[in-house]
Amino acid sequence: MKNKIIFLSVLFFVLIFSFFWTIKIGSINIGYNEIISNILNKNIDGDVKTIILEIRLPRILLSIFIGGLLAISGVILQSILKNPLADPFITGISSGAALGASIGIIAGFSNITFLAFLTSLLTMLFVYRISLADGKINIISLLLIGVITGSFLSSIVMLLSAIFNKDLIKVMFWLMGDLSSMKSIYINITFIFLLIVFLLSFIFSYDLNILSLGEEEAKTLGVNVEFIKFYYFALSSLIVAFCVSLSGVIGFIGLVIPHIMRYFIGNDARFLLPASFLGGGLFLLISDTLARSLFLPGEIPVGIITGLIGAPVFIFLILKRKKI
Repeated sequence: MKNKIIFLSVLFFVLIFSFFWTIKIGSINIGYNEIISNILNKNIDGDVKTIILEIRLPRILLSIFIGGLLAISGVILQSILKNPLADPFITGISSGAALGASIGIIAGFSNITFLAFLTSLLTMLFVYRISLADGKINIISLLLIGVITGSFLSSIVMLLSAIFNKDLIKVMFWLMGDLSSMKSIYINITFIFLLIVFLLSFIFSYDLNILSLGEEEAKTLGVNVEFIKFYYFALSSLIVAFCVSLSGVIGFIGLVIPHIMRYFIGNDARFLLPASFLGGGLFLLISDTLARSLFLPGEIPVGIITGLIGAPVFIFLILKRKKI
């Protein structure tokens, strides 16, 4: 218990340090004194204030929130599906959001976030309904239907992009993850959503721990298995729908971060969930900073960075586990 609390504390302080460091990094370097003065509402240069408050700070905060939420979703799915390869996008929900966003971009809608969120929820309901067998969620069917549905919807997205190729760059940039359009208006909404998710994820965390050991054992110990599976599947799906509708498809966070955190802190969801949130937020924060600063004055989609870092790390974890 003590070691886990120490680990969470260290991770938290690393995230705080990275928060200030990433505000400093960019096409214009800003001193720490100016950053602190701005946070304390002291008078500073107007241009610097605009860069900090309207450009960098919203993007940095939302990268932490979204990265943390995706990691929480990965923990939940890996627990209820009992599959170490499960990640927030295996259920096809991200492809549903991508379809809605692509339609919005091609149709010229000013706000594609709501449309992406709506289509992802419809995808969730479809996958859930088809995977039911005798009123129970069939885990194997859920995985297969999720993968097939995701592939089908991705094919539709590619078809639309080929037909309406004038919007191809916009669609592809969104599909690879994009935090460049983050606005301060999203911060309060995301923060409230985050608080709700944290509360809901911990309500049945003890049952989630038991379920991860196996359904039969969970039933023996009095856990309402079907309710817990539905509850956490719905919660995870809402998290993915919310995140993807804001930032596009950002991979590997929900797959890699839970595995890394388990190595340090174990399988107890009461500690694994907050650790994964901190780790996911830190990972996306650093990845997005690299995405916007490596090729100044331009930038690349953050999903490319998470893929370039996440894939080798995941392979390393697999090889290390085989040696053990």
